[in-house]
Amino acid sequence: MSREIAHSAWKSAETIKKLSDRVIGVGPFGIGIDGLLTWIPGAGLIYSSGAALYLLYLAVRSGASAGSLARMAGFLGLDVMLSGVPIPGFADLADMLWQGHLMAANSLQKDIEARHGIPPTHIERIERERLRRGRGLGWVNLVLLVVLVAAVWKSDFSETLGAGWWEAFRAATVSMAGITVALPYVAGGLVLLMFVVSALNRPRRKT
Repeated sequence: MSREIAHSAWKSAETIKKLSDRVIGVGPFGIGIDGLLTWIPGAGLIYSSGAALYLLYLAVRSGASAGSLARMAGFLGLDVMLSGVPIPGFADLADMLWQGHLMAANSLQKDIEARHGIPPTHIERIERERLRRGRGLGWVNLVLLVVLVAAVWKSDFSETLGAGWWEAFRAATVSMAGITVALPYVAGGLVLLMFVVSALNRPRRKT
C-alpha cells in the first residue's frame, strides 16, 4: 500500500474524528456532530452509520491490519448500537459520551503511523496537540489522585487499623452525597480510571 494513499486516509480520519467528536473540545473530552445530531430522531443513527462505514472503508483502503480493523469495528459497532437503543434519553446521552468515531479513527491513525509515519504536513501540529492533550490528561490524573486521597481520609479506615491495614481497608466505607460505599470499590474505580487516562496518554510507536 502506497504511503500517499495511507497518508490520505490518515488525513480523512482526522477530519472525521474532529467532526464527529471534537467540534467542541475541553482537554480529553469533547462533543461533535455525532452527539449533537442524536437529539434529532433518526439523524444521529444515519450519521453514525455513515461515518462508521467510511472509516472502515479508509482502513481497508490504507491496508490496516486485521487487529486494527477488529478494534475499529468494535468501537464503531457499539457507537451505532448505542444510537439505536429504544430507551428515552439513553441513546442521546450515550452518543454524547461514547466517542466511538474518535477511538476508531485513532486506531486507524496509529496503524498508519506504525507503517508510514505521520503525514509530513501534520507532524508539527499533531505533536503540539498531543503535548497539550498529555498535559490535560496529567491534570485529570492528579485530580483523580486527590479524590482518592480524600476518599481514604473521609472513610472510617483509620478507625479500624487495629485489625491490620488490609482488613481495615476491606471493611472501610466512605459516605458520598449521603450514600455509603465500600472504600475498596471507590478506590478500585478511581485507580482503574487513572490507568485508563494513563493509557490514553501513552506515546504512539514511531517508525
